[in-house]
Amino acid sequence: MLFLLAQAALNVSIVAGGISSLGSQDSYSISPTASIETYARVSEDYYAPSLNIKLNLSSLPEEDFDITNTASFRSLEFEVGIEQRLPRVYAKVYGGFGVATRLPGEDKPRVNAAKYFTGGVRFATDDDSSYIYVGGGPDQRLDFDGRYLVTAHIAGMLKLYNYKDAKLSLKGDAILGGQSSLVRIGIVVGI
Repeated sequence: MLFLLAQAALNVSIVAGGISSLGSQDSYSISPTASIETYARVSEDYYAPSLNIKLNLSSLPEEDFDITNTASFRSLEFEVGIEQRLPRVYAKVYGGFGVATRLPGEDKPRVNAAKYFTGGVRFATDDDSSYIYVGGGPDQRLDFDGRYLVTAHIAGMLKLYNYKDAKLSLKGDAILGGQSSLVRIGIVVGI
């Protein structure tokens, strides 16, 4: 019974494609990437909170990327968050915590994974195929020495084309803070 409830309330999105990084430290190249995002409602109630888990994997530009081979992973970003739908508003309040081993444009892995906290508002379609998130919080991703900077976060995905269960989407995010920023945008294909 619990398995059926979890299966009905779980939404999984898997996409792969190329992401171009535009930031103060990057070489403006395209990195192959794959992303897995899950959204699980804690109950069938329309206003029940959802648990979100995001995993972004990528390789360095011009390197082969094989999602079945962990040796091809050069970057991992992992985020766990919870969101709550608001009555009479088509938005959800979101709070999360994440870690990143390396950002696009960095040729060496970090000694310590960069940590970040984020909170804001997420607007999404009912099936979560298109969304935009606006928020911010303390973030180590823009500072190679591991200092926390106050940053603004914008992330989104727009479904461009749908064929059966497959979708073509425009995906991007921006981390904006002080003297540096990181903007990533690309086309992804997935389910």
